[in-house]
Amino acid sequence: MSDDTARSASSPKSPRVAPGAPAATRPAATATTHPAAPAEKKSASRFDRTASAIGRWARRRPATIALTLVIAALSVTGFASSTYGWGWDILATGQDDVFVEHHWWGIFTAFLAADGWPSLIAVVPLLLVVVGESERLMGTWRVLVAYLGGSATAALVGFAISYAERTVLEYVPLSAASVDTLSPATGVVCAAMAASAFTGALWRRRIRLFATLFAVTLFLYAGGAGDLFALLAVPIGLGVGFLVGGSRSRFRLVRSSHHETRVLLASIVALGGVGPILAGQIGTGDGLLSLYGALSFDPVSSADGVLCALGSTSAPCSSTADSLLDAHSAVALISVFPMVALLFIAWGVFLGRRVALWLAVIANVLLSTAISIYFGLTPASLPQLFPTMNELDTAVDRRALVSFIVCALLPLAVAVFLIVMRRHVAVRSTRSVLQRFVVTIAAGALTAAAVSFVGTWMLREQFRPAISAVDILRELPLRLAPPSFVVSDSLGFIPTTPWADLFWYGPSVIFGVVLVAAVARLVLSPSAVPGSDDRLRARALLEQGGGDTLAFMSTWPGNSFWFDAESRAAVAYRVRGAVAVTTGGPFGPDCDDPAVVRRFIRFCGDNGWTPAFYGIDDRSVSAFDDLGWHRLEIAEEAIVLPQQWSTTGKKWQDIRTSINRAERAGIVAEWTSWPEMSLSKRSQVQAMSEAWVADKELPEMEFTLGGFDELADPAVRIMLAVDGEGQIEAATSWLPSYGPDGVIGYTLDFMRRRADGMNGTMEFLIAKSATTMQAEGIQFMSLSGAPLAKSGGGGHTDAEASTIARLLDYIGTSLEPVYGFRSLLNFKRKFQPTFVPLWLVYPDAVNLPAIGVALVRSYIPGLSVADAARFVRDMREPRAVV
Repeated sequence: MSDDTARSASSPKSPRVAPGAPAATRPAATATTHPAAPAEKKSASRFDRTASAIGRWARRRPATIALTLVIAALSVTGFASSTYGWGWDILATGQDDVFVEHHWWGIFTAFLAADGWPSLIAVVPLLLVVVGESERLMGTWRVLVAYLGGSATAALVGFAISYAERTVLEYVPLSAASVDTLSPATGVVCAAMAASAFTGALWRRRIRLFATLFAVTLFLYAGGAGDLFALLAVPIGLGVGFLVGGSRSRFRLVRSSHHETRVLLASIVALGGVGPILAGQIGTGDGLLSLYGALSFDPVSSADGVLCALGSTSAPCSSTADSLLDAHSAVALISVFPMVALLFIAWGVFLGRRVALWLAVIANVLLSTAISIYFGLTPASLPQLFPTMNELDTAVDRRALVSFIVCALLPLAVAVFLIVMRRHVAVRSTRSVLQRFVVTIAAGALTAAAVSFVGTWMLREQFRPAISAVDILRELPLRLAPPSFVVSDSLGFIPTTPWADLFWYGPSVIFGVVLVAAVARLVLSPSAVPGSDDRLRARALLEQGGGDTLAFMSTWPGNSFWFDAESRAAVAYRVRGAVAVTTGGPFGPDCDDPAVVRRFIRFCGDNGWTPAFYGIDDRSVSAFDDLGWHRLEIAEEAIVLPQQWSTTGKKWQDIRTSINRAERAGIVAEWTSWPEMSLSKRSQVQAMSEAWVADKELPEMEFTLGGFDELADPAVRIMLAVDGEGQIEAATSWLPSYGPDGVIGYTLDFMRRRADGMNGTMEFLIAKSATTMQAEGIQFMSLSGAPLAKSGGGGHTDAEASTIARLLDYIGTSLEPVYGFRSLLNFKRKFQPTFVPLWLVYPDAVNLPAIGVALVRSYIPGLSVADAARFVRDMREPRAVV
């Protein structure tokens, strides 16, 4: 059933001019024309078009071009000389330079130069893309105010925080001292946050989320003074956006679809994989999490050329050594294996794989445990932490201890957050896939351990001190972990030759490769689709024909399947509490056999469930005539017969007007499917869908209301409205209904259009869909049913059902401002359909309260008590619709 309201306005917007008008006829080339001339003209024409596009882009972004040129010029000049000889040092940007030496211009020039070639190379694309788009959104003078004014404000606040940190908060590692604060990234973040106030709900959330993640990552893992300024630019840029005229949207939890929420969760998991690598590359800096960089050090050291383990009692390092270096600096590369595995896990979370979420939880718990052991933070030591802090001699030691604690607790917080949000990652894996993963990991661990034991025993003379088989067995688990994760003082022996190194470091490489391969196979394997065996069996039965217009929805995630052992029929259902709610009626070639319903009822009774047949049509209702069950009309389905489709006559005037308006604007209809669509078109459809969800007060509905995730099935047809520039104005999806010989009908499901799109586009799409189905010989086209919306009074069989019907009518009226089901029903009347009832069939009226709760939990599984209370409050408070 569709979950969008497609409204038409009485006054159309001005049509767009379709690009690509026919060119004037050119004379044919003469015989003397050089053969290469056409190719040269074509090449020149392509070059001219590219140059013209770049010119138009630059003319619309003068502030971006000016800022980029100034930053590049000052940076390159600064690389050559720290003092310019102009009588004043432009890049004197430190705290003392500004406040002691009175170089006031440093407040601004700190954000007009980079501190090295890598920083300059990284910041120029950010300037062109982020600041450029910010200028397009809010104009030239606003982006200059945001970049320069916002950056200067962030600097002043940052200097104050830095001063307080050094004098008052000496225990907390926040950032490096403000000696050199060159940070164009601050202006980029500030401009992006300000521009977010000039976008819609979806991009407002995305910009603010990713700008915040970018700033927080730099601040936590690097901790330079400029990183502190970039973090401060997040709230300051938001305030600047409001001050210069941006939308002052009230602060509320913006709704996300499951897809968008998985993007957030995957980003957090990926950050856990990339962050330690970033910290390792930067080294142990001043960020709160910069101590993760310690995990890139080799526990085996070289003291004046002698191999040793710092802190070890078996192979100690000399206290009189002049130099202490890592034995092998490349050992840090081995720690990349678990981080790469974590990136694959993040991708699995994005795909919705529940097993990937639990692997991410396990990984974060293990990381917290490893950090705790590495830095000696154990439950036994916790009571002594604060007394120890008071006994530490220097602020550096105290700051390090605080950092240790945070580094150990943060992964636990991430693990808890993932568990709380697990309902958005619902795709479960098959038992065989999980067993294969466990066997692969176990085999990899045993192989690596065997290689380590045999090799070490064979070369036992090349380790220091002398070792026994018991010593090797005791430390075998350490050989599986990346060496940099091992505490040096826990080592009982160390290698002394290159051959010994091979069996010291090699097993962790073997296990790392196996780990990455096993995780990748687990989360990316198509066989990991939830209930794949039952789902494939149900899909095969469905495609043999038989079933109502909801039958294809049985293939969606969340459904379980009951297969009739005596016929070719099945029922899709989901259990909520003690109620088994079906997705339509039985499907399959033998679905009309009344005995199928009776056997499913017996199956529910054997499991202690109350069956509730939801959304079944008149044909399926007849199977309950002899059972004495009750029924309640819950929706009306709009049916159109494509073979009788015609738009002639006065009653079709609105449809003809919409078709003509779209065609004049150069909009064409494209009948396609998700695998056939380009990446650009997929991204546009996703953006429309996420913008629609973000604008809702309540969570995205499920069950019989498909969303973005349900578009990917190759059997689902998609009709797009595409303008002359390739921009998608609207999209609809159509679910197939099968007969014995193939598809016999389609049911409308997904409906989305651009918020600023042309009115009438949805009417155009549905009319074109009907024309396409007419040409393909399709028997029926269902515009689906709108939940909680009926044109008439509806049918019911007893007083209790009448009471429930009135309650549903009240809920439908209350939900209308949010989901617009009744507006959608009125919209469908334009297509002159035949309305047929859809029923809820249940055993007894006493079951209705439990069935009602089960339906709510099926449609909105994420509805919390707070959500419900806020919605009821909002319904009672009259508010203007903007």
